[in-house]
Amino acid sequence: MVVLPEFARVRNASRLLNCTVQVPTAGTTRWNPSPDQIKVLEMLYRGGMRTPNSFQIEQITEELGKYGRIEGKNVFYWFQNHKARERQKQKRAALLTLSTTSSLPPAETKDGVEKKKEAYEDASRRKRRCRTWGDVHGDGATTEVVAECTDDVTLELFPLRPDQGKAN
Repeated sequence: MVVLPEFARVRNASRLLNCTVQVPTAGTTRWNPSPDQIKVLEMLYRGGMRTPNSFQIEQITEELGKYGRIEGKNVFYWFQNHKARERQKQKRAALLTLSTTSSLPPAETKDGVEKKKEAYEDASRRKRRCRTWGDVHGDGATTEVVAECTDDVTLELFPLRPDQGKAN
């Protein structure tokens, strides 16, 4: 069982990014955590710490400073990034299990390809049927076929000339 130190109080959040330990004097470089620092951070994360407050970040920075250069913002961003990557992994795993449990298409055989081709041609040979206005609104009108449609028709919903859409 992992025993975590008790970081109960919240202090001034502005101190969060100013807390530094062993910062080199010549220019700043990208933080490269040592294996010991990563081990401590992962232990804290596995122990349940997801978003440490500023006081906790100060304490963690002090502890990790024993293993190499680190700043408070490094700790803050490590937890943010680690949490985001964990969520991404969970989403990928959920999508993967969803895609593997969904029904997979049967193996394509020559007969299967021919059947699909025939079904497609049959569907394209069929003509759509245009229904009366009453059918669309469910007025109880009978489902009577007015005409067979072969082309899509675009209705002008907002005519440019006011008299264009009116019936005579």
